[in-house]
Amino acid sequence: MNSFERNATGTAERIHAHFGDPPGGWRRILLRLGHRTSVVAITVISVGLSILVTASVNLALGHREQLAMDLVVAVTVPLLVAPLVSHHALGLIYEVERAREQLHRAAISDSLTQLYNRRFFLARLDTEIERARRTHQALSLLMIDVDHFKSINDTYGHATGEDVLERLAALLIDAMRPYDIVARYGGEEFVALMPGADLAHAEAAAERIRVAVEAMRVEWPVAAGGNDRGVTASVGATSLGGWEERAADLLARADRAMYAAKNGGRNRCVALPPPGLPTRV
Repeated sequence: MNSFERNATGTAERIHAHFGDPPGGWRRILLRLGHRTSVVAITVISVGLSILVTASVNLALGHREQLAMDLVVAVTVPLLVAPLVSHHALGLIYEVERAREQLHRAAISDSLTQLYNRRFFLARLDTEIERARRTHQALSLLMIDVDHFKSINDTYGHATGEDVLERLAALLIDAMRPYDIVARYGGEEFVALMPGADLAHAEAAAERIRVAVEAMRVEWPVAAGGNDRGVTASVGATSLGGWEERAADLLARADRAMYAAKNGGRNRCVALPPPGLPTRV
């Protein structure tokens, strides 16, 4: 299972709730039943409707003497035709839904790491802020940036840099809760939104990420002077403040916290609380 699948598995319902549920109505029922069960169900319904219509018409017209023969036809024809027609029709429905789901995932995911992309994250951030205020629950944000990433690209090449980002994405999924929203925010910068988590829990998650990144080992190309050099990250943490605070304010404070970690020597975590509370380093 790749990093996107692990990220999406625990939050599929929330994705569909905010960005449209691909299958709906009768299509949803058919997809949940499965192909074989759906074919059987459609055939049974077709036979039942055929019997009902045939019996009603014959009785209405007074053709009681040929009712038995007509009922045989009413049963035989849908038994032969319905499975074939429904089999091909369901195949088309499944193909359409698979294509739609692929487009849906492509629209909300980053092509390299398969985490959520910036556009999806910003939309979810607004939604989660509204939810946190409505339910009076905490909401925290982490901003993670790979230290000296430009040097990694310049020294070892972009392929190695991309490998670092992919491995970091998988690490973030392992480090966060299933219902946290993890995204690639841009370049070597990642974000993680933590519904229901206060600043203390966010700070603990930030330190957990920092330690895991420091322990991560990358196979550096020997031709480019490869060695056992590791990777580190600077992590900024913050939490939602008062009712007047917007998504932009939360993002800006997380960004300041992350840069404070970098300016403090990198490979550090800085927790920056909402205005009025003391900073934690």
